[in-house]
Amino acid sequence: MSHHVSVTTLPPDGEKLQITKFTSWRSIFLITAIAGIAASAFLLLSPGKLADAYAFSYLFALEVFFTITAGATFWVLLHNASNSSWGVAIRRIPESMTQLFLPLFFLALPLFTPFVPLKHKPEFMGKVWEWVAIHKQVMEAPPLNTTTLAEGLAASHGTTLLYKKLPYLHTGIGGLPGMDIRMVIFFGLLFLTGSKLLGYSLSQDKTGAVQPTFSARRFSCGMLPVFAVCSTFAGIDWVMSMNYTWFSTMFGVNIFAGSALASMAAVILIVGTLVKTGHFKHIVTEEHYHLMGKLMHAFIIFWAYIAFSQFFLIWYANIPEETQFYAIRNTNGWWYLSLALVFLHFAVPFVIMLKRDSKRNLNAVMAVAAFVIFVHMLEIYWMVIPERARALEYGSSSGLGTDFFRDILFDLVAFLTFAGTYGFFLIRQLAKHSLYPCGDPRLEESVNVVS
Repeated sequence: MSHHVSVTTLPPDGEKLQITKFTSWRSIFLITAIAGIAASAFLLLSPGKLADAYAFSYLFALEVFFTITAGATFWVLLHNASNSSWGVAIRRIPESMTQLFLPLFFLALPLFTPFVPLKHKPEFMGKVWEWVAIHKQVMEAPPLNTTTLAEGLAASHGTTLLYKKLPYLHTGIGGLPGMDIRMVIFFGLLFLTGSKLLGYSLSQDKTGAVQPTFSARRFSCGMLPVFAVCSTFAGIDWVMSMNYTWFSTMFGVNIFAGSALASMAAVILIVGTLVKTGHFKHIVTEEHYHLMGKLMHAFIIFWAYIAFSQFFLIWYANIPEETQFYAIRNTNGWWYLSLALVFLHFAVPFVIMLKRDSKRNLNAVMAVAAFVIFVHMLEIYWMVIPERARALEYGSSSGLGTDFFRDILFDLVAFLTFAGTYGFFLIRQLAKHSLYPCGDPRLEESVNVVS
């Protein structure tokens, strides 16, 4: 760096978001969110295949924004647990992102309907998660001489696998939390984690004391395993169990790899946008772009390693229960997307980010970050949407369903609903506090970091 920045020259109360520069965006996000929520409510309450088809779109959009927010939680935990100093300057951005679990939770409620008995669950739940429909069928018309769900599943050879998975795969039996209640637990634990860490950071802004740093470090070390459990089992519950006969021991790690990668890309985009709008003067420099770019590059490689490992192990074992996941996605039109992910999710960004200059140039690193988020959306789409054609018994000739254009419109509506809500509450959250932890004792070290 050309000169040293002293914290004594920075505003003592930090820097607030210049909200007037985002008024138009806030209005656009709000209008999009309101229109999307109204359209989503109408479609999810519609009878028949409209609700069934839209539920898959809704799950896709939820998973995209949940993984990005969960990834932000991971970076906050990692920064605190590792006693990172360079990350202090940009830490408030992922800290603010963790608060968006709350609006995401309310958006997720119609899909999971927690605390609603099995027999009253909406029909589309049985389409998205086939095992829910089987459970309802067994409870409504139990086999002869059976009185409980477990007995009903055990009585038929066709539901033996569900009987064996019943201790976990259910919506509530014997006082155990089912998938719907686990959703509440996942959101609750992750939101409380983010809120606690943001609380430590904000209290430090007021006092400048070092104690919140130690408290946040201890808390983060203890909550990292909790985050790992929530992230892993959310992926298993919401995505992997869509096809209850399929399983992969690496699926949770695969979800985490994409989550951490996409969230770092989101942080880069948000920080870059703030820099371009006149914020973070003397706080964020090309050294920070370089460090964030290196982390994004590292997780591009990590994602490729995990994705290839999962595919290779399943291909090598060649067990039908495992290969069906790739068999569906390597046929018809999905084959092109499967092949594209190899290049778009790994090869292209990996090569571009190899150059040091690509990581230190704001425009370049933001362009790659936007590309990474787009490809992350494609990957989640590739995980979720092929199950729609199978569940709704679409014809196999198209690979995407006979109602292709309707389904694409549904996917767009669901995504815009979540994007509008997420964008509105993100701007609102960023405007509440200083854009950087102005009371952190390591702030001076962070703003003068050299990578």
